Amino acid sequence: MLKVVILEKTYNVARHSSIKALTFILTEELKNLEVEIKEITFNKKKYAEITLDGEDEQVAKNLLIKNYGAKRSISDIKLGDEIYGRCKDVGGVKFGFFIDGGILSTTEEIDALYPLFELREQLADGKKISLVNIMRAYGFTENLPLFFEVTKRHVIGSKVWVKLTEKSLNWLTKPSKEKKDALIICGITRRAIKNALITSNHTEDIEEVERIGLLEYRLVCKRGTRAEGIIPEIGYLLGRAKIGAQVYSRVKELLE
Repeated sequence: MLKVVILEKTYNVARHSSIKALTFILTEELKNLEVEIKEITFNKKKYAEITLDGEDEQVAKNLLIKNYGAKRSISDIKLGDEIYGRCKDVGGVKFGFFIDGGILSTTEEIDALYPLFELREQLADGKKISLVNIMRAYGFTENLPLFFEVTKRHVIGSKVWVKLTEKSLNWLTKPSKEKKDALIICGITRRAIKNALITSNHTEDIEEVERIGLLEYRLVCKRGTRAEGIIPEIGYLLGRAKIGAQVYSRVKELLE
């Protein structure tokens, strides 16, 4: 048997739902391999710990690490490496976002920085737009999982800088390119989102419910539907979930 800790995380209010959802997701992903998922638990840091058993257990472990990331020492990280991470302290500072990507220094876990100048370059045509305005256009919210490319690192001082990979950049900008709004919701189950849409009579306004992570989803609105108009009508039904709005009109303003 093999154990692997991946960077998929749970929330305090949803451990049972997380185990159930992750078991379903990973069973589908590994269905063509000779391997069985024996157990899924979450450690003190809320990362998923997967116990695998079978002839292809090493192949399965490598696949999970590729898809969900694993903790790595800063000394093992190279420029250009791809890391899976979650936005952290969104809006807490003015010079960018911190990214929880499971990076370890010799003494502690450290966060990478997605700096404001990279955000401007990737999402605002290099214009001197404030972080708040970029956030409000693209719907960045706490715990949003994305893939990042390492652009710089200092082992001495334990600092890592990143930018979005091409894959995540394309994903983030897709609704605006289609002239649509979207909602990003982190920290809730698909069933809870579905129930909230039904209760608030907004089911018909949503074109697609897209899974981003274990308990993170994007709701792509039908063209002409305002995502921000839906938030106050479903927000109270989603408890402590974090909600961001991807707003086509604001993205358009950034790029004009």
